[in-house]
Amino acid sequence: MKLKVAEYNMEWMKNLFVNGIPVNVPPPVGKPESDWNEQERLTMKSQRLISVLAHLDADIVAVVEGPDTLANGTKTAKAQLELWMTTFGLTQRNYKVVQGYTSRGQQELCAIYDADKLILEHTPEGKNSFDEPFLADTLEQSIKEQYEHFRPPVELTVKDKASPGKLFKMIIAHAKSKGIFNHVDYARYEYLSNLNRRKLYAECMHMRERVDQWINEGDKVLVTGDINDGMGSDFYENRFGKSAIEILLGSVYEPELILKSALGKPKLGKYGWSPSSSSFTDTITKNWFTVLIDHILVSQDIKIDSGAVLNPYSEPHKSDLSQELKDALKKASDHFPVIVEIEV
Repeated sequence: MKLKVAEYNMEWMKNLFVNGIPVNVPPPVGKPESDWNEQERLTMKSQRLISVLAHLDADIVAVVEGPDTLANGTKTAKAQLELWMTTFGLTQRNYKVVQGYTSRGQQELCAIYDADKLILEHTPEGKNSFDEPFLADTLEQSIKEQYEHFRPPVELTVKDKASPGKLFKMIIAHAKSKGIFNHVDYARYEYLSNLNRRKLYAECMHMRERVDQWINEGDKVLVTGDINDGMGSDFYENRFGKSAIEILLGSVYEPELILKSALGKPKLGKYGWSPSSSSFTDTITKNWFTVLIDHILVSQDIKIDSGAVLNPYSEPHKSDLSQELKDALKKASDHFPVIVEIEV
């Protein structure tokens, strides 16, 4: 079965809703963008996101930074996203939404999927669950420390709607950010950077344990999300001798368990990494650079036909996308979607 799977960090979708209802106040025709009010800006963000999703036309879209869910269930990411798609006319497919455990913050992980083609079920493991504290030896010193996922990764079982056999197991993640967002001196910055990196490693180690379990049980596996890390891209990866994404990929000593990247290893250029799914300004140097931190990884028994980042600044998309779609990609989110075509 051929499938198109995408991952898209849609940047604080929570802001697009008021009391669970999508903000929908389009700016008057001819009104310059600089004069739009907040409601008009949020409406245009929704319209741009919808245009990107329509262009992707994916069977599954892993959503990062989806709308928030209240613990009492009176407001859910699933209900808000489905209403949002209806409100803004994403009707080319019978799209439905599945979500996992509620985040401890205000950003949820979920998946949009074609309900006429697929069945997606949240099927968390009862043992060593992603919504419970776990132990990890991040420094490889035979000392395990306790961690917990701020946003519990979503564990999904993907089935064929026509003949409901299991196609593969899937994880959607939004791993710990490496960024330092408060004002600190350099000593404190260094201390927090180390802690953040170790938390990131711990989260990916925990997910990798699940991947190993599933592959050893005979399942095909797909892991995707905003991992907040790349391969060989900064000083701390050299210091610790590893990166979060390489932890997820697996060990060279167990080659049969290694996951394949839909994009491969990025190349370092003048302005950062290519392909790239986002960009940042360095906190200290103030230099702008591109990064690949959104990933789609698959087990070896899943065939990858093609994979790409839909980045309007890079070829071939720089040339073959309409100007309207390029503008939507640039303004809808601070990330660009990753997409892969697979055979399972």
